[in-house]
This record gives sequence, structure tokens and C-alpha cells, in this order.
Amino acid sequence: MILALKEYEVKSLLGISLYHRVLYGNKNEPWENFNLLVELFLSKELDFVPFIYLDVGNLFEQLILHNIAIVQKYFGYFTPCPACHLFFHMMRIPIANFYNIQKIITGERESHNSVEKLNQISEILDLYKSLLEKHQIELVQPIRKIKQDVNIYRILGDQWRNNINTLKCSFSNNYYDENGKIPFEFDRIMDSITNFYFPLFSSVIHFINTQHEEPDEQWVREKILKVIDTLKDKR
Repeated sequence: MILALKEYEVKSLLGISLYHRVLYGNKNEPWENFNLLVELFLSKELDFVPFIYLDVGNLFEQLILHNIAIVQKYFGYFTPCPACHLFFHMMRIPIANFYNIQKIITGERESHNSVEKLNQISEILDLYKSLLEKHQIELVQPIRKIKQDVNIYRILGDQWRNNINTLKCSFSNNYYDENGKIPFEFDRIMDSITNFYFPLFSSVIHFINTQHEEPDEQWVREKILKVIDTLKDKR
């Protein structure tokens, strides 16, 4: 966010963070970090909208966790991480639409000290951008090419607090095999995101935009079956 504020002409900033029950640790970390960002840039002529923090636990379970067997059946793999990452991006869209926002700024990086994260490899980051463009949202990734953490710390500066108690995920590192490698075929992951998760998430976004509430479990289940029928037609 700091780098984006330096490189882009940002006039207003809305902080959006999402939470589900797989996350644990310091749940206040996103809110604390946004507040610190506000303090750092109070001298700039920026319009800061109050921070929005949403619990999306029910939808996360219905859209991702309840579909483990389906993804395994039709795509031959399963890890929740790429879908979860896209889910977080997509769930910001109704809020962005409400505030007439066209850009979402993220802290995604292709490499973290030479360690690849499955939900942030180059091909998948490109896919996220292209899919959000279908909803007229530009996904801005200002630190995407920064590989080393030390360079991130240089951007943050000495004034940034180093909070040891961070927000963590129970699924962390689930996609590495016994050799520390990612065993999945990326084509299968890209296929599942494009042909299963994205149309499913898009239908939920449309429902929220029009009904101004979350769909119930029966509606989600019916939509999943329709997406599967479309998927079968393409096979």
C-alpha cells in the first residue's frame, strides 16, 4: 500500500479486510496496519474511509471447504489456497461497487525470499487480474516483483511496527510435499479457477450486489450444481 501511494495518484483509500474461521492469531492485525498507514500519510491530501472488516466464514465454508470432493473429482487435485485468494479478491467487489471503486491494491508477491506460494505464482496472479477485469476491477500489485523481504522492510521504514503476533492461517504450507516442492500441475489449478471457482464466485457477487445480503446454503448448492453441469458440457 505504501509503494502504491508513492507510485500512483491516490486520492481516497478504503481499507477492506475479510475474515473466516480458518484464520487465527491477532485478528486485529489488518485493522492495526491500516490505522498505522493512515497515521503515516495524514500529511497527504487523502480521503480515508473507515476500515471495513467482514466475517465471510459461512460463504468460505460453502464455496471452498464443502467442495473439496468436487474439485478433486473434476480436476484431480485439491488445495484451498488459490481459490481462497481469489475468493478474498472477489468478495471485495460488492464493497468496491458500492463506493464506486475501480482499483483494488494488494500485497501479492511472486516470490518470498525465493519461496513460492501457490496462490501467488506468476501465472495465477495474472489469472486473478484477468478475472477481476471481467468485473471492471483493476487489480494493482505494486510489490509483485519484489523477491526479498529485506526490500519490503526498506519500503515500510523504521516507523513500521514489527508485530510478532500476526494473523495466521490453519492451511499454511498445506501444498508442499515431503521434499518441500509443490506437486500439483498448474494447468489443473488454472482450469479449476477459470471453470469452477470464478463462475461460482461471480454468481455470488451478482446475488450480493442485487439482494444486498449473502445467499443461503440452498441457493449456493443449486448454483454449484449448475456450474458443474456447465463444466460437464465443456469436457
